[in-house]
Amino acid sequence: MDARTTPRGPWLAGSEPRPGGLARAHVRSPEDRTEVERHRPLDLLPARTIHACIRAAAQVDASKTAIVQLDAVDPLAEPRRMSYGELLQSIEQAAVLFAEAAGDANPVVSIICPLVPEALVATWAAETVGIGNPINPFLDIAGAAAIMKRIGANVLVIGWPQFGPGSWSKLDELTAAVPSLRRVFIMGNEAPADRSFERALAATDGKRFAALRLRDGSDDAIFMPTGGTTGAPKLVRHTQERQLVDAWLMGALNGPSPTEVVGHGMPNFHVGGLVAIALRTMLFGQTLVTFTADGFRNPGVVRHFWDIARRFGITNVIATPTTAAALQAAPGDAATGHRIHNFGCGGSTIPTELLHAFHQRFGVWLREVWGMTELHGVTTGHAEDGNMPVIGSVGRAFAFHEVRAAVLDGMRYVRDVKQGERGILIVRGACVGQGYVDERQNAELFVAGGPHGEVWASTGDIGAMDASGHVWVFGREKDLIVRGGNKIDPRVIEEALQQHPAVQLSAAIGRPDARRGELPIVYVQLKSGAQAGEAELMDFCAARMTEKAAAPVALILIEVMPMTAVGKIAKPRLRAEALKQVAREVAAEVAGADAVLGVALDDKAGRPTAAIRVRAPAAEHAALSERLRAAFLSFEFQSRFELVA
Repeated sequence: MDARTTPRGPWLAGSEPRPGGLARAHVRSPEDRTEVERHRPLDLLPARTIHACIRAAAQVDASKTAIVQLDAVDPLAEPRRMSYGELLQSIEQAAVLFAEAAGDANPVVSIICPLVPEALVATWAAETVGIGNPINPFLDIAGAAAIMKRIGANVLVIGWPQFGPGSWSKLDELTAAVPSLRRVFIMGNEAPADRSFERALAATDGKRFAALRLRDGSDDAIFMPTGGTTGAPKLVRHTQERQLVDAWLMGALNGPSPTEVVGHGMPNFHVGGLVAIALRTMLFGQTLVTFTADGFRNPGVVRHFWDIARRFGITNVIATPTTAAALQAAPGDAATGHRIHNFGCGGSTIPTELLHAFHQRFGVWLREVWGMTELHGVTTGHAEDGNMPVIGSVGRAFAFHEVRAAVLDGMRYVRDVKQGERGILIVRGACVGQGYVDERQNAELFVAGGPHGEVWASTGDIGAMDASGHVWVFGREKDLIVRGGNKIDPRVIEEALQQHPAVQLSAAIGRPDARRGELPIVYVQLKSGAQAGEAELMDFCAARMTEKAAAPVALILIEVMPMTAVGKIAKPRLRAEALKQVAREVAAEVAGADAVLGVALDDKAGRPTAAIRVRAPAAEHAALSERLRAAFLSFEFQSRFELVA
């Protein structure tokens, strides 16, 4: 690597801040951060739009490989390669396509695509001339359609069944539900010729790009869903400028040299994949290696990860702790000969045992990062200073940002927490966005009466700050398990079980209870080939609980832990299953097990509601309904009953 600092501090030689140029800094210390903050964030960029920044990278070397796309997990298979010149040309051609497809309207482009270069092309082209809207391909059709109708999407770029399961399998149903659509483009070499995105690009004269009306860097550019696999999530407003600033800060953390080769396995409909990985790589003129169209969801990627890393010279990666755990659990000799110097982890806390075991086996420290969609991406991280990261912390705040742990009354700032006290983490700074497309939801994001009269966003995370400026995250406020007034951090249970040699993943949640509100239970996935019984693991966990109330009352072994599309453990799914099981058990006590026909859960808004279907003679309906209502009266979730004869 050539990421050497100069006597001036963090700046790479010849890459100090200058008008119209890309500044390259490797921020490893608070002093480096102070030096960076002597400049305005936008002055560190070559331009204020994504298209112009990629054009600047192409002007340096148009023939350099921008994206390497693995079509198979075989590390010896020949991949696709896209140069910076080809990437720039494709973005300009797609921008022309979208502008012409939208006609006299502003292009609003929904992108429902796998992890392929054309998805990035479509997203960045949409931002260039209108609004991009990346959507999770595994969101149900009703949820995807609701998003598209809410924003008035007039162009859709979508995958095809050749990529496996996804929304594209119900394309006709989706398009019928969104009347504002004017044009649909399908990507993939098996797509119908008349709707093929790739064929349309090839047939488009990129010279018409010069006549287009381009968006300003401060305009809304992306409506980014906050996540989820069902229903319609919130839509966050992103600008190109703030995305670029966050991408620059990620480069300053992970390595700003043009020689970096970045592994890409996180989805592009998430800020982790789109901004922290892909845009950051393009901004700094580096090379992006995409781990097949499925990313880390492809089990072969984990199996062949180190072979892939060696072949393509990958230098840094960002993944979730669950992906790191899968790499650690995979059989085979310890990885040698790789060039990875920075392995960032985000989305959830890194278990202490995993951090040490990963370093011992692979020679790389897992360095936790932290952020959120509403902040345009990552906001804190551990500097790559050669030392072990501060275990349990998510690092220090990025330049141009400040994080505080505060006491809030609802969404109103009361005070900063005292030393040793926990509070809600709030953030101000250059990448704090304008909030949500539905402005009524902004009351759930922005803090009223924040320090110094500035704009502060509440992350909803419980945390603390230490004297050295490190941020500590103890979980989501909604993830706390409240047992009879005792607030239990699920991480205490999860980390205890991670110490057991047979455990790969663990997830603790609160199961509804009529008397205590919630009781802690834990789901466990064992390592492949490992054996351990529920009783053994319960005893192992209980012996490590310093607080008796935190000991789980039940442990459930499951074959595969449910995951979100970005690789986080899907705790909402686990909570939903636990709630439905409790509802079924309570209803069975009242009406009899054979009488309970089914339990469904409605958790799209407000308190979750268990919808319980019970069979009984018509003459008993009134009395049974009253007994059921009485039985569920003490639970915090709502319930409704359908009685059938």
